Amino acid sequence: MKAFRYILLLFVFICPTLKAQDIPAWYHTTTELNIRKGPSAHSPIIYRAPKGEEMIAIGVVGNWFQVVYRKDTLYASSRYLEFSMFTDDDIEEEPQPQYKEKSSWSFSFWGIVWWLVKMAILLFVIYKVSKLLTYGVAILYMIVQGVYKVASIPFRITNWLQRWLSKPWRALYKYNSGNDAKNEEVDGYLWMAQLPLYVLLTPLRFVNAFFFNMIAHCFFESFNYILEVLLPSNEKEGDVDDMLTWLLWLPWRIIKYLCWHLSLTVIESAIWTVADTIYPALTLYHGTSHDASYNIVSSPGRTWGGNMQTGIWNVGGGNYAGDGIYFAPVMPTAEHYSGNGCIIVTRVSLGSVLDLGLAPYRIYRQCGHPNAKGVTKYGLDKGYTTGEWWRSDSGWWEYCMYDWQNRYNESWRIRPLYVIDLQDSRNILRIPGGMSHWLFRKMVIKDLQDFFDF
Repeated sequence: MKAFRYILLLFVFICPTLKAQDIPAWYHTTTELNIRKGPSAHSPIIYRAPKGEEMIAIGVVGNWFQVVYRKDTLYASSRYLEFSMFTDDDIEEEPQPQYKEKSSWSFSFWGIVWWLVKMAILLFVIYKVSKLLTYGVAILYMIVQGVYKVASIPFRITNWLQRWLSKPWRALYKYNSGNDAKNEEVDGYLWMAQLPLYVLLTPLRFVNAFFFNMIAHCFFESFNYILEVLLPSNEKEGDVDDMLTWLLWLPWRIIKYLCWHLSLTVIESAIWTVADTIYPALTLYHGTSHDASYNIVSSPGRTWGGNMQTGIWNVGGGNYAGDGIYFAPVMPTAEHYSGNGCIIVTRVSLGSVLDLGLAPYRIYRQCGHPNAKGVTKYGLDKGYTTGEWWRSDSGWWEYCMYDWQNRYNESWRIRPLYVIDLQDSRNILRIPGGMSHWLFRKMVIKDLQDFFDF
């Protein structure tokens, strides 16, 4: 047994092993072999040497040879390398580049100066490009308005259809017959006839609500916000003629208008789209002056201080069909009342509508005279929100949303979409800072709570 141990020990010593004196030497591969960056099977593969490829081993790391292959100092598994011959050349290991991790804050003085110069150049370029963008946006705005005027024609027609199909008998009762008993009976039958029409017109209401709320309103409001970023109307948020203040407040304007107010506009438009589909609304027109239109649609305090009239509708003069806010189903009627000023295009939830052609004759005959307050009182007492009247002397229909407090019936019922300037080629006005968010105002929320009896 002892003899066997001695023989085994001798065998171990005389068997070839990986020794430092076996290198440098030429070795060849016994199979296709991966040449790696480091002495590990997980190290990246740099080359793939074919079988029989020769290379010089210059060092040993465990079971790995450090080899010179294609002028690179790399590593290969000794298991797949077979000794060929010694070399008399002195092979020097190529020094590996040593990289020192540099701190991201280790800037030199001149590096900081150069960085500041580059930032100054970049900001200057941004400022100059913004001026070009302002002209570009203005031109695009004009082009889009022209496209919209054509593209909106089908939807003005569907809005007209929604109005007429909801009451196809409307033209038969332009004038009041004076027979109160018959009118009351007919009005009851017609009210019942509106129920199936309400169901049938649901798809049409959705189409109109989606186009006017989500497309028309959101699109033109987005231009208001973009222009507010590029061409601020409030000097406290940057002056376009002062590069320093313009750049200083640029991030704030982007966050305030493009991120915050544009998001609110999209959210409230989506909510009104659903609401208008369930609770009928029409796109109607309100003619007024320039100053009044700005006051009505602007948001108090967003870009300027505003005044007591900002963000509200006021009852005007005349009131031939009751005290309230008047709307027209067609644009020429609103243009007549505007005094060549502006037309506010609005979505109006008319609510319960009093057909004055079927109202008691004593109420109907008050129409056509200034300050028909009896019509307003009757409408509000009977739970009507709006009166619909055929003005025979002018030949058009009008809606009056009853209001005896110089405050329109319920604030959420009227939502401006955009404003048309009749003096400026009927272009759509830019509203400084964008329009008021009617859904998110305290007065609106309170009125909604009262409406649903929360």
